[in-house]
Amino acid sequence: HEPWSNRGGQTPYLGRSRTISRRPSLQRSGLLWCIMASMATRSRSLSTPRPRPTPVNTETPAAKKRRAQGADDVLDPRCEELIASLASMPPVGRAQRFRLSDAVRHVALADGRRLEKVVINCGAPTLYSNVEDTEDVDTFRSLCRIVVGQQLAGAAAKTIWARFVTSLGGDASLITPEAVLASDMEALRSSAGLSNAKARSIFDLAAHYERGDLSDAVLLDPSLSAAELYAKLTAVKGIGPWSAHMYQMFGLLQPDIFPTGDLGVRNGIKEAFGLRGAGKNGALDEKRDKEKLEAAMAPFAPYRSLAAWYMWRCADTPSFLE
Repeated sequence: HEPWSNRGGQTPYLGRSRTISRRPSLQRSGLLWCIMASMATRSRSLSTPRPRPTPVNTETPAAKKRRAQGADDVLDPRCEELIASLASMPPVGRAQRFRLSDAVRHVALADGRRLEKVVINCGAPTLYSNVEDTEDVDTFRSLCRIVVGQQLAGAAAKTIWARFVTSLGGDASLITPEAVLASDMEALRSSAGLSNAKARSIFDLAAHYERGDLSDAVLLDPSLSAAELYAKLTAVKGIGPWSAHMYQMFGLLQPDIFPTGDLGVRNGIKEAFGLRGAGKNGALDEKRDKEKLEAAMAPFAPYRSLAAWYMWRCADTPSFLE
């Protein structure tokens, strides 16, 4: 900063060259500012938090050396500790079961450990902690909840879902294709606060179950490929790519789903990978940047569902059902 200059002359002041007027009122103001600055400095020194204890580093010297040299198969001790805490968990998934510790290790190591710090900072994934018990899966109820939550923030989706449950008897176990088809579409739409499109989608979904095109047995069939399942789901009116992917991730817990249609996931990829897209302000566009998005996430297969969850964290956005 350039020093002030006026008739009062220049006087050094707290290490800076400034001008202080000789008038008593301004002198008192300068003295008051000095006292307040001194008190603030003392307050900061007294309120300085105690340093946290340094965590014990269990990394071997050989591993530390290899990691320092850029070895792609050696993880930070904090990441190894996180993975070890997940090792005792039973396998997760519906038709295709896998160990979460293996998935986290793969995501942390993939692409030259690009997401290792993200895994450390975000911690253990909750992607598989907010789902129904594996032995008590109701595919129709799960799909209804995804349709209800389309294009809604988490809190709003939960509110509408609670109204939907109330409209069909007040208990989620009462949500069946028969109950939906027996109700009046307009009355259900109005009481639950659904849009016309979502109400039509839920009734068409119920009709698919009534005809036998969809059922628990069909959707939980382990021989059904992800592509075949996707085709069956998107045959229902109102269930597009995003809804199908959310069901595959949260309903069936499939490990390798990449929901390119989710804005939060795309924003997370932009932050984590430093990519610019064809959208406004460099946003990644679902269609125009499809190849760029798929190339960024390809190294994380066959656990792209978990990588997508970490992208939600990078964008500071809750995932569906969170």
